[in-house]
Amino acid sequence: MMNLRLKELLVQLEAELNPEHQEAVDSLHQKALNWEPVERLPLVINYPFPADCLVQPFPHREIFDDPEKMLFNELVHAFGTSIYLHGTNNWKKAGSPDDLPYTIRANFGIVIIASLFGARVEQRDDNPPWVRSFPTEDEFLSFLDRDPHDFSQGVCPQVTERYRFFRDVLRHYPVLGEAVRIVLPDLQGPLDTLELLRGSAVYEDFILEPERTDLALQRIAQAQVGFARHLGQFITDGPDGFAHQHATVIKGNILIRNDSAIMISPDMYAGQVAHHDEFVLREMGGGGVHSCGKIDFNVPEVFNLPSLKCFDFGQSYLNDLDPLYGPAKEKKIPLIRIRAGREELLSGSIMKRFPTGVSLVYEAASWEEAQFVAENYCFGSLKI
Repeated sequence: MMNLRLKELLVQLEAELNPEHQEAVDSLHQKALNWEPVERLPLVINYPFPADCLVQPFPHREIFDDPEKMLFNELVHAFGTSIYLHGTNNWKKAGSPDDLPYTIRANFGIVIIASLFGARVEQRDDNPPWVRSFPTEDEFLSFLDRDPHDFSQGVCPQVTERYRFFRDVLRHYPVLGEAVRIVLPDLQGPLDTLELLRGSAVYEDFILEPERTDLALQRIAQAQVGFARHLGQFITDGPDGFAHQHATVIKGNILIRNDSAIMISPDMYAGQVAHHDEFVLREMGGGGVHSCGKIDFNVPEVFNLPSLKCFDFGQSYLNDLDPLYGPAKEKKIPLIRIRAGREELLSGSIMKRFPTGVSLVYEAASWEEAQFVAENYCFGSLKI
């Protein structure tokens, strides 16, 4: 018998959701990401998960071996900070919506591809799973002999079964199945995964063992593409040319996580990493690159990737964005999740700074602030 909390949530969302709203949200994102004229830039507003909301997620430690609890949490997090649905103590249509696309994924954190190559997965307390880098040189070298397309290894079987479960459940809820996108998990990227496997020694390897490092990055890139294609049978993302990651719309079909690129120079990225990122993007029909931290010094090199369709910032406020906007516009590479200030939004000055080609995020301190910003920024076209 299905978990009662999950069943109740599915029934409630099936009754509340409006797929036309999601179509309008996707349309606005797509126009901005295509550098078309827009009345306003798409905005996702984040705010603390309401403590008084009756629909509370299960602890992390309970979800990884329980498909029903993971689906429940994914739905809660997809809608828990939705201005469209959240109201005090219950779920209801409330106020002016922001432009949050509703998505779910098999959430195994960052460990999926690293586990395929034999890295040991750990899950402690109420935290997402993590992997330990190989403790010895010999253990690290052994991963180079593993088949990058053996998806019976690591957590890959669990991930596959989780997607099958999500798909099968949503088939019984047609409105929910139409409005909610089942999207790819976090598959990291060649460099990020190599650092998970090797630890900080990877940066010495770029200098001391360049050929071995190149082979390692190649193996990881092959695994990432292969597993993404394997999961394609369950993915309901789209439409063609667009996907959803990080609770927003991206251009392309995959998002490479490249947080570790903040640790290497532009020359090192261009000479030793870029061709592996390009392999992933090209094989997947184009996609985006994400990085947290201050990455603006490497972004021009990332812009040179022929199959790059967008760039996603983890902390845009740490970067000097204005010098990047011109080259991005010239190459038609949209910038994703640019953090906007309250006054920029409410005064309209954000549109003068970035007329199009950008999606925005705003960090509100409370539900009330989120509602206020939504009502005053998200005027007209997407109001329900």
